[in-house]
Amino acid sequence: MLALPVALVATNIRFVASEVRVYDYSVREYNAAAVSRIPESELLRANRELLSYFTADDPGPLHIVVTNTNGEEGTLFNARETAHLADVRDLFRGLFTVQVLALALTLTLAVVLIATASLRVLAQALLNGSAFTIALVGATGGLAALGFEQAWRQFHFLAFTNDFWLLNPATDHLIQMFPEPFWFDITVLISAFTLLQVLLIGGASGLYMYLTRSDEQEEQPPRRAPVPRSLEPRPRIPPPRSRHSASATPPPRHLTH
Repeated sequence: MLALPVALVATNIRFVASEVRVYDYSVREYNAAAVSRIPESELLRANRELLSYFTADDPGPLHIVVTNTNGEEGTLFNARETAHLADVRDLFRGLFTVQVLALALTLTLAVVLIATASLRVLAQALLNGSAFTIALVGATGGLAALGFEQAWRQFHFLAFTNDFWLLNPATDHLIQMFPEPFWFDITVLISAFTLLQVLLIGGASGLYMYLTRSDEQEEQPPRRAPVPRSLEPRPRIPPPRSRHSASATPPPRHLTH
């Protein structure tokens, strides 16, 4: 129940963080070229360098140079943005490690259940884990619907130990390329992926349990039918009388004169 949602959510986050089309979607959808006054082609190229920085084992310091619409070259991110991206990279690396461990734990537990119990026990565990994941996704969706901005700020307070993530939309290119509405879209995308996966897993598990319900009934020993009690009162049997009791008839006596 605990390993399955962690494995699914972490896997989906890793997929999104490693997909360059997600980065390009933000640049194109939210018109980052017009806001930052940097040509879209330059921003798309920067996305590939940024993705390499997040996924490479030892990428070195981040240093992306772009040419703006005036033909002037300069670094895309300032020192504050670069420091925050280093924190994001550390967060991603930790999340990737959790994803591998959670996935390995889920598969190991599945093998153990198959070896020590039965497929029905595994199906029941997957069904429970799917239900728990659906509850988590529903809670996340509820928080996003009530106020994503506040929830997003609270996430940053919990995930980072500094305030480098507080950027200026008027001057900082990082938030111009990836504004807050983009992160709302990504949260919805990850939730949708996770929900679809647990519906498939839970549906397959529930279908298997339904189809094999007769096998479980055959494996269980038959229950002994209870012996019905007679409604008629039992006859009361008087206790045996002792031969030496006082109420016994005394033997005849012979009188002598």
